[in-house]
Amino acid sequence: MNQNIRWEDVQKKEAIGIDRCDLGKVQAIKDDTIITEIGVINKKRYFLPKKLIDKFNGNILYIKIMKAEAKQFRRN
Repeated sequence: MNQNIRWEDVQKKEAIGIDRCDLGKVQAIKDDTIITEIGVINKKRYFLPKKLIDKFNGNILYIKIMKAEAKQFRRN
């Protein structure tokens, strides 16, 4: 995990997985978890451990996870 990330800058930014899967926008940051949300009507939330964060370029938060793996962190 990149220790230099300013977590307040990550709010409302896109989160993307290794295989370019869309993990939604960051909605909240709690302790060791990033909460993202995707969808309008059928919203899905991902509760992703911070240890899976690869980098943040100012616009996109890159997560070290593939779409198939992301399902285990998803809640509707």
